[in-house]
Amino acid sequence: MDFNLSDEQQMLRDGARRFVREQYDFEARRGLSRSEVGHSSTHWKTFAELGWLALGIPEDAGGLGCSFNETAILLEEFGRGLVLEPFVSTAVLCVRILDRCENADVRLQVLAEVTSGEAKLALAHDEPASRFEPGRAATSARAHGDGFVLNGTKMLVVDGPSADRYIVSATVDDDPAPSLFLVPNDVPGLTLGAYPLIDGGRAADLRFADVACPAAARLAGPQRATDILEEAFDAATVARIAEAIGAMEAAMAVTNEYIKTRVQFGQPIGKFQALQHRMAEMFIEVEKSRSSLFRALAHLDAETVTRKAAVSAAKVVVAAAGKFVGGQGIQLHGGMGMTEECSVGHYFKKLMAFDKLYGDSDWHLLRYAACNQ
Repeated sequence: MDFNLSDEQQMLRDGARRFVREQYDFEARRGLSRSEVGHSSTHWKTFAELGWLALGIPEDAGGLGCSFNETAILLEEFGRGLVLEPFVSTAVLCVRILDRCENADVRLQVLAEVTSGEAKLALAHDEPASRFEPGRAATSARAHGDGFVLNGTKMLVVDGPSADRYIVSATVDDDPAPSLFLVPNDVPGLTLGAYPLIDGGRAADLRFADVACPAAARLAGPQRATDILEEAFDAATVARIAEAIGAMEAAMAVTNEYIKTRVQFGQPIGKFQALQHRMAEMFIEVEKSRSSLFRALAHLDAETVTRKAAVSAAKVVVAAAGKFVGGQGIQLHGGMGMTEECSVGHYFKKLMAFDKLYGDSDWHLLRYAACNQ
């Protein structure tokens, strides 16, 4: 694997870094997090104009057909800026599902809308008893006439409040494996309860009460849906890992700058050897995380067992590193690190939320162990 960036990849990184620096400073981000929507529609249009939403979309669907390395590069910069727009939910998780679905017409139409910035999508899969399992769903889809009727409840639909459409997992008739359906946000019988997340993002609980959808809304049947979900969750996990590494590096930079300027006992506290050791340990954790990311990227398109093991190992390593780096950043800032006005606390919240997305550390440890039996 070549760890050096190509000229195009360097341009992508520079452009994303410039966007964060000029459009996404900490105070602007705080303002967006307190807004009703929780992000900027103007920024979303900018993502489309810059081609960022098309990175992972194949060329036959109007996208750029880039490798996942480009997505990871972009997400790392988004992590530095604590970007709130629903990029991973729409342009990674749901795009991967749509690209592999069995409904060719819907695939082309919706992917084109994502590329242009017209569509925002969210996956509605998690339920109170699902415990991160892709193949488990209690929501039901009963065949009715020329379509289906959905009933059930979905919880923690990340970026659900701003989504135009939802990809919903539901069992059809007596088949225990779920199928996937594309459901608009304004369909009769669908109710939404929105709430903020600890990291400033938004999520929602959805309730389906006799929600009717046509047969064409079915994206994948039970024979393929679970495999599609597993692969999409792994891709989204790798994207979030890259985002977490960017957040860790930014937290480390903020902390390093602070200990250089905070004077105590007549000198900057950064001169104290004990604090230098802590910064060195933070650096080691970030570099270890980056190595795990490279391994996961290298195996993202490998056979199923190899992919699962690599992604789960990276998730566990980076989640532990995030807790350490974020926690040390707050501690080295002292009491002010806990305040709303200090950015290091927001990075810590981002890293805490990361651990619970697409399977927590305990779940991934168990999956890793199962892959190596």
